[in-house]
Amino acid sequence: MHVGIYNRWLSTLGGGEKHSLAIAEYISQYHTVTVITHTPVSKDRAANKLNLDLSRVKFLTIPERLAIEMTPITSKYDFFISTSFMDYFPSKAPISATLIFFPIPVDLELIMRLRRHIKLALQRWLMVPSFIEGVINLQVTRNSQLRWLDSRSIVRLPASSKTYRCQLDIASGDKSINRARMFLNGEILSVIDLPKDQRFTHFEFVAPATSHTASPELRIQAIGKDEKPEEYGNTKLLLKNFGIGHPRYHLYQLLFEHWWRNWGLRLHYVSPGVFPILNSIDTYDAIWANSKYTQKWITRYWKRPSEILNPPIDVDAFRPVEKRDQIISVGRYFAGSHNKKHMDMIHAFKDMVDNGLQGWKLVLVGGTTPGLVHEKYLSRLEKEAQGYPIAIYKDIPFEKLVRLYGESAIYWHASGYGEDENLEPIKLEHFGITTVEAMASGCVPVVIGLGGQPEIVRHGNNGFLWQSKDELKNYSKILIQNPNQRKRMANTALVDSRCYDKKFFNIRLQQLIEELS
Repeated sequence: MHVGIYNRWLSTLGGGEKHSLAIAEYISQYHTVTVITHTPVSKDRAANKLNLDLSRVKFLTIPERLAIEMTPITSKYDFFISTSFMDYFPSKAPISATLIFFPIPVDLELIMRLRRHIKLALQRWLMVPSFIEGVINLQVTRNSQLRWLDSRSIVRLPASSKTYRCQLDIASGDKSINRARMFLNGEILSVIDLPKDQRFTHFEFVAPATSHTASPELRIQAIGKDEKPEEYGNTKLLLKNFGIGHPRYHLYQLLFEHWWRNWGLRLHYVSPGVFPILNSIDTYDAIWANSKYTQKWITRYWKRPSEILNPPIDVDAFRPVEKRDQIISVGRYFAGSHNKKHMDMIHAFKDMVDNGLQGWKLVLVGGTTPGLVHEKYLSRLEKEAQGYPIAIYKDIPFEKLVRLYGESAIYWHASGYGEDENLEPIKLEHFGITTVEAMASGCVPVVIGLGGQPEIVRHGNNGFLWQSKDELKNYSKILIQNPNQRKRMANTALVDSRCYDKKFFNIRLQQLIEELS
């Protein structure tokens, strides 16, 4: 049996991606498995970072496309599994399953349709080209947009009743590529010789006048030394400074390339339509939820049954060592109302210190997020922590993370604090991987009693669940002042963490697969 597993966000190699690849790892013991994505990912890097054996798994990189355009690819597999967060499309495979990290409300379809019509109107009026196929990656700077192209790329040009000039700079992205062949509406426009040192070559052409319902198409083909078009999957060409000589496009550049760049990128490809979510979901034989919390919202939003497949956690990689008077919290640093609430934890700990807590330290650990707004958020945290026994670690090696977990006595988690679950349930922690890692390290979790955390933490037994900052501080004081109770709860947490290791994950996954047979 040939199994296809799709994850658009594989290159991030985050928790959801580990969940996806753990499925691939297990099934590859018995069947042929291909993991499909759009940005090239080193299989060795993924295996090392996520601690998985991917030696039997094939990685396939295909040109970027919308979710709805993935449907034809599903028919190539005997068993297709969609594990891509917030991507919904019908499957045509004989057997299909979809792993849901959190569902989207069905009533958002109306908003999605409205947004599509607005984007389409802006795209047409501002003469914005559509990069509809072959873009593997995109880098946006203050002055340009650099695209990594596959061997065959298509740009849909704006329709216009008058001719207009187009320009671009192109370079070889691979040593095997020495030319680029340009087609306009299916006819050869030019063949461009590309320097070996990846210097860019400037190219200009005239787009023909068309009706408002017909758009010219520019196709770019990478040509190697043997004159054969290169295969899909890797960067072959580099493209930048794509521009259109029209006043309305110049307005687009002013508005969306200098001021609102993120919004401007969304105009470069507008969905051909919005496929109803439930119509897509109903083509799958099974819905797998990553937690009971997610399952609850699948039932509420979609009224569909689902089975739980918790993420696998490498509990054996974590272990308690000699404990210090230390509280740890682990979570990526990023701005936004759905962040990990580092500032609230800093304030709570500072209050404890101001009210007499001595000898204890708060340790925050997380990966950084690119972007000025996220950098400012981290700077505010560092400034707020000054003068107190608070350490902020950024992008540390896994070995150091294991050590910090192991020597800490208490684990804090605050994601979802101050949020309304009924209004925006997606902002809460959907499961709680770091909580389990901390438990496996002998920490007692004192975590917010929202989202997926109550599935893991049994209040008063293997940890505490809190709803307010006062409760966070009070439960922490109980553990600080009662070392024997802290030790008993830590031992219970350590044992309970074993319920989420890879052995249990594989047993559960096998059960779910057998149900589909």
